[in-house]
Amino acid sequence: MNRWLLILTSTAILLILLCRINLYINLQFSRREDDDYLAVTVYALQKLFVYSIKIPTIMLIKHDNLLWISSEIETPPNIAKTKLNREQRFLKKTCKLLFYEPDRFWRLIKLAKQIFHDYRKYMDNLSTGIHCEKFELKASYGFDDAALTGLFMGIWGSVLQLLLTAMHNRIMLDTEPSIQIQPNYKHSQLEVELSCIFRIRLGNVITATIAVLKNLSYTGATSSG
Repeated sequence: MNRWLLILTSTAILLILLCRINLYINLQFSRREDDDYLAVTVYALQKLFVYSIKIPTIMLIKHDNLLWISSEIETPPNIAKTKLNREQRFLKKTCKLLFYEPDRFWRLIKLAKQIFHDYRKYMDNLSTGIHCEKFELKASYGFDDAALTGLFMGIWGSVLQLLLTAMHNRIMLDTEPSIQIQPNYKHSQLEVELSCIFRIRLGNVITATIAVLKNLSYTGATSSG
């Protein structure tokens, strides 16, 4: 009896400690003439566990007389390129389904909509526990036309205001966002530096996942019954 009580107590303590572990998501985006990349790093326990993915280059290339987006993705310890032939085969099969098997195509569309709906619900549950510890945005832009540059300054302000309002409504901001927008009236350019750090407890991830799984099981039982 004492042995089982010790096992249950140890398991409960371990679960409590796991739920209190903080997961950090570090998002870095850079847009420059000579250095474009998007990097995401997820770590926990003072970077004892780290996973990172980096897309250092994104470009438009011509493949089979069509323009496609190509990129190189770095994940330790490999570097992978997007498979253009595979993407084209997927697009061709989708078009064939649309024209030759429309019933199956719309079933797939309905399934995709359901998956997207479940994903949004999952993110809604997850966002209640997300903290933003850092949000820094630096941008420098310009057009050949000074009037157009000034016009876009107002557009930038409106877009950023909507972004900050959405962030305030969905997540908790631990620090004030730092935003610097610098217009350049002399020549055309676009440079963006974005750095964000988000924090969430592992317990919130587990809770949100369980809620979605319960909803999926209930939906499946309803549809089958």
